[in-house]
Amino acid sequence: MKDFFISYTANDVNWAIWISKILEESGFSTVLQAKDFRPGANFVYEMFKAVEAERTIAVYSADYFASLFTMAEWGAAFQADPRGEKRPIIPIKVKPCEVPKMLKSIVFVDVVGKDQETSKQLILDAVANENPFDLSKAEFPGSKVSHQNHLAPDLSTKEAAKSLLEILDTAWATFQAQVKLRNKLAQKVKDRIQNTKHLQYEEFFHEYFDQMTADELILHRTIRAYTSTVLAEYNQSALDLIKQNRALSSELPRLNELKSHLELWLAKFHGIFESTPSSCLIYVGVEEKKGFPVGIEEELRAYLG
Repeated sequence: MKDFFISYTANDVNWAIWISKILEESGFSTVLQAKDFRPGANFVYEMFKAVEAERTIAVYSADYFASLFTMAEWGAAFQADPRGEKRPIIPIKVKPCEVPKMLKSIVFVDVVGKDQETSKQLILDAVANENPFDLSKAEFPGSKVSHQNHLAPDLSTKEAAKSLLEILDTAWATFQAQVKLRNKLAQKVKDRIQNTKHLQYEEFFHEYFDQMTADELILHRTIRAYTSTVLAEYNQSALDLIKQNRALSSELPRLNELKSHLELWLAKFHGIFESTPSSCLIYVGVEEKKGFPVGIEEELRAYLG
């Protein structure tokens, strides 16, 4: 049995390989798809063996949380030890992203923006069986209090902007993954049913829901899961963050447009989507003139410098 199974998405393969390298150089054994799944092998069987590793390293990024395949991988590790007593999942955040609520209770290693040596040491400390924290290096922080209090308001607003940007970037990655499935489902229905009506995607899937095949219904449920378990959470988190940080909206007025859009989206989610099984998507804002404020992410990046 291997020490670590490295769970990642394709866009982060270089991170996964590097993490595998430093772990194996330190005496650990690892398994990951890029290194160990050979051409011609049975993917399901190889994955089954991989998730039996002692622990799972989850390579966190926006793309990671947008992938249903990686959800299954860390889900298997979590079920084996839901209390985390044996630390079955060791998350390593390699790119800015918003961590879903169900995983926020698991402390992660953050190597975003860190140099190579610092990142390596943080990862090795995280996988160590003994806690490497050295209390002897602790310094009295009293002399810095007044300076920190002076900076607190600015830091708070900047942190809010950073958190909001991570939420929006992760939601966008999820939305893009959902769009691919949306297009696939629409094409399947159009190829099978002649002369389908020209409707918007929401109306189209609702119209032909009762005529969908078993395979099409699986796609429909997957698209719906993206909406109900991922996008709804991120949209609510973004809205809460905007409401709780009014100073940020004062500095970036277009956040008020985003707030109106999110409120409309969530109202439709709770008022219609949840009670309508044929619904799998939510698109709002065009008719109501409360569309998503295009370019708001770039404004946040510019604000953060």
